[in-house]
Amino acid sequence: MMKLGIKQLKELAKLADKFLLDENRKNELIEFFNIQIETLFIFENDFCKGYFYYILGNCSSVIYRYQSENWHSQDLINTVNLYQKAVYFLRKEKNVTFLLSFALTNLGNFLSSQGRYFCAQHYWDDAIKIDENPVAVIAKATNILFRTEQLYDDSNKEVYYFFANQLITQAYKKIDFLEREQRIPLQRGHLLYVFHQWYGENFKENEFDYLKEYKQKTSTKTEYRYLNWVAKNKLFLNNLNDLLNEEIVFQDTLELSSMSYEINTSLSLKESLVFYSNFDELLNEFTYARFLIFQSSEIKVDSEHFYNKTYFHVYDTLHAIDNLKTSHMKSAFRILYSIFDKISYFIAKYFNLSITDYEISFKWIFYEGRLDKIRNRFFESENYFLHALFYILKEVEVEVEPKRKNKDSIENMNKIENLSNLEKHRLAKIRNHLEHRSFRIVDDFGYKLNTKYNSSEVFSYQELLVRKDELEKNNLQSSDEYIEVINNLKEKEIKSKYILEMPLSEFEESLMHLTRLARNSLMYLSLLVQYEEKNKPRDGKLVLEREVPLK
Repeated sequence: MMKLGIKQLKELAKLADKFLLDENRKNELIEFFNIQIETLFIFENDFCKGYFYYILGNCSSVIYRYQSENWHSQDLINTVNLYQKAVYFLRKEKNVTFLLSFALTNLGNFLSSQGRYFCAQHYWDDAIKIDENPVAVIAKATNILFRTEQLYDDSNKEVYYFFANQLITQAYKKIDFLEREQRIPLQRGHLLYVFHQWYGENFKENEFDYLKEYKQKTSTKTEYRYLNWVAKNKLFLNNLNDLLNEEIVFQDTLELSSMSYEINTSLSLKESLVFYSNFDELLNEFTYARFLIFQSSEIKVDSEHFYNKTYFHVYDTLHAIDNLKTSHMKSAFRILYSIFDKISYFIAKYFNLSITDYEISFKWIFYEGRLDKIRNRFFESENYFLHALFYILKEVEVEVEPKRKNKDSIENMNKIENLSNLEKHRLAKIRNHLEHRSFRIVDDFGYKLNTKYNSSEVFSYQELLVRKDELEKNNLQSSDEYIEVINNLKEKEIKSKYILEMPLSEFEESLMHLTRLARNSLMYLSLLVQYEEKNKPRDGKLVLEREVPLK
C-alpha cells in the first residue's frame, strides 16, 4: 500500500507522459496502466485522488480507442468511468481548477468519440466556463460542424455555422496557449481554418441578430420563468438549446423522422402510428418530470403544504425534508428512470427483436442470454446513436460483478474500485431505495449533524467490536455476553443500512444529472431512427413514407 501526495503524482504524470507521447512504447504504457489500476493507494486528499484518476483516464484513452475497439468494449466504458471519477473528486477542490478543466475537456472528447455528443458538450461547456480552455473550444466547434450533417432539415444549419465560427474565433485568440499538435485544426488547409475562411466570405455577423432579438409569447410570469429555467439548464428537446439560451429555443422541437413502411390494410390508423404515439408519450413524461423539478426549485426548503398535514410526523432526529419540494423531486426521479425502460420497449419493437415483453428492459435489449454477449442484431451495428444509448445504460444500471478467486481477490477488488463509476452507483442506489426500500432527503446541515457529530454512537459501536474480538480470543463464543454483543452488532448493521439518507444538495445534483441523461437519450433515440430509416434497404419493394397527423 502506497501513499500518494502531489509530489508523487507529478512524478507519476511525467512517467505517463513519456509513454503517451511515444507511440513505440505502447506496451510499456499498458504495463504501467495495469500496475496503477491494480495497486491500492492512500491519497492525501480528494485533489490527489482526482489527479490520479485523470492520469489513468489519459492512459486508458490512448490504449483503448473507439475506432479500434468493439463499440461495446468494457474498456471504453472503463475509460469514461476513470475520467468521471477524476471530475468527481477534482470538483471538490475549489482553489485548483486548471486540472478540472483538463479532465472535463478530455471526458468530453472521449464521450464525443463514442457518438455521445450531447453528453460531451455539457463537459466542454463546464471547461470553457472555468478558463476558456481552447482545447474544449476547438472540440466543441468541430462537434458542431459534425452535427450539421445530422439535422433533420437545413433550416438551422446556418445557425450552427454561426456558433462554430464564433468558437473558432475564440480559439484563435488563445492559440498561443495550445501545444503544437493541438493547433493543427486551426492551421492552413485543415478543417476549422478552411471553414473559418469560407464563413467569412459568405456571412455577415448581423445576419444572426434575430437569435437574441426573438421574443416568445407567454401567458403568465410563471410560464416565462419556467421556460427561461429550462433554457438555462439546457433541458429543451431542441438541438439549438445546446448552443444558446435565448427565447428562440423556448420550445421542444424534437420529433421522429418519417418512417418507411409496406402497405398493410389490416392496420388501423392508430396501429400504424404506434411508434409516433409512443414517442409522443415519452416527450410528455420527460416534460412533466422537468416541470416538477422546476416547481421544486421554487419551493423553499422549510415550506409546508396541506397535503401531508393530515397525520402526525415522527421526530426521529433524521432532519428529513418531507414537503412538496422533495416529493416533487422524488416523483421526477421515478419518472425519469422509467423513461429508460420505455425507450427499451420502443427499440425492441422498432427492431423487431426476438424478446418477450416481460424480458424487455434497458439492460436486456442490448444483451442476449448473458451480460457479456451483445445481441447479434446489434453486434456489428454502425449506428453510433444506438451505441450512445448503450453507454448511457452503463451510467444508470449497476451490474453484479462475477465472483473472483481468493488468490487474486485483492488485486481484483482494487481494479473494480478504481474502474467503478461513482455516479452510476449513486443513481442506481437512489432508485433502488426510492422504489423498494427507504430513501430520505435530509437538510444539508442536519446531514452533517447525523454523520460528523455522532461520536458517542460511533464510540459505542467500536467498543462492541473490540469486546467481540476479546471474547473470541478467549474462546467465549458460547457465552451469553458474546451472543448479546453479536445481536447488538447485527441490529446496528440492519438499522444503520435501513434508510438511505442523502443531503438535499447531493440529491439535486444527482437529479439534474439523471435529467440530462434522459433528455439526451430521447435525442439519441430520435437520431437512431433517422439513421436507420436513411440506411434501410429497399429491396425493390413498394415502400411508402408515413405522413404524421398533428393536433
